[in-house]
Amino acid sequence: MTKFIFASVMLLLRTSTISAQDNVIESFKTKKYNPSANLVIWPEEFNPAKARWYVYNEIEIKAKPEVVWNILIDAKKWHTYYKGIQTPVKLSDPAAATLEHGLSFKMHTMNIHLDPVIKEFVPYERMAWEVHRRNLQAYHAWVILPTSNGCKLITSETQNGFLTFLQKIFQPHKLLNLHQNWLETIKARAEETTPQLNDIDRAKIKDILNSSLLKFNSAVNNVSEVQLNFRPAPGKWTIAECIEHITLAELEFPKILEKEMQKPAKPALRYKIRIQDDEIRSKMMSKKWKAKSPGILKPSNQFTSSKEAIETFTTQRSKTIAYVELTKDDVRNHYWKHPLTGKIDLYQTLLLMSAHLERHIEQIENIKLSNGFPR
Repeated sequence: MTKFIFASVMLLLRTSTISAQDNVIESFKTKKYNPSANLVIWPEEFNPAKARWYVYNEIEIKAKPEVVWNILIDAKKWHTYYKGIQTPVKLSDPAAATLEHGLSFKMHTMNIHLDPVIKEFVPYERMAWEVHRRNLQAYHAWVILPTSNGCKLITSETQNGFLTFLQKIFQPHKLLNLHQNWLETIKARAEETTPQLNDIDRAKIKDILNSSLLKFNSAVNNVSEVQLNFRPAPGKWTIAECIEHITLAELEFPKILEKEMQKPAKPALRYKIRIQDDEIRSKMMSKKWKAKSPGILKPSNQFTSSKEAIETFTTQRSKTIAYVELTKDDVRNHYWKHPLTGKIDLYQTLLLMSAHLERHIEQIENIKLSNGFPR
């Protein structure tokens, strides 16, 4: 621990000196190992003093450590912004949304297929993975150091093996420069991060909510009273009961929003979300999920008519769309737990709402196709 503290102080002093001399210097890279500034806990076989190859990169980022951390561990997106990853990373655990301790993953970098294993994982502070193959052994470490303006992101790697020998001869600067690109792209993404909805997400969710609303209106338009109350089979819902359930579920969103927004934002908990935005709809629409409606959402004639229920739903959906257009709420860092998806943020809740509506629109259309349905 004393050694770690000493190294941290030395690194901070060195960085402060650089900044004082030239304020535009925000990054540093080298292939020379400086044990006095080392912050990585190296396994003995990967000790930079003994390894055949060593690279070190650092960069200043004007964003909180948790923001940088959440970008870093989202390995499935690396290939979308970092030129060193040629194809999407595949995690060994299908249920995992991001990297975690002990997880292995597959990645294609520098024209080599690797299967790293996470060996160190301290949220918002440090992470490292290890690679073992016949012609290459490597240890890649990350450290996030809080600063007065945000944080410093450090990455360093040591290697042994025949491929390392070839790299030193034919590509002596490639890995160092690739890691520099990685840090610079993470910095750009982190400094653009805002607790408010960005324009793309705002427009996307507005379109999704409007689209499912139009589908709902089409499904219930010109449905007669007899058709509304037709029961396709004992124990199955009628269209009227579907409409009531849809409306009751829609009215729950403002309650969830109000409850969760009263709590402090917790960006540090984002790593616990196990589902991606684009997975929510398919999961909700899947026939594999046998949904059980909670008591408060079960149809119980809470509206005087289906017409009233439809009007109530439409009014609430319009309010939700208006909220999306104007809100400055931090909907990405407030969460709740849904039985299907587990922990999700409030933006994902809006995606879930729309998918839930589509699930029951499909149910309504299937009722219309039932034997005996009044024509």
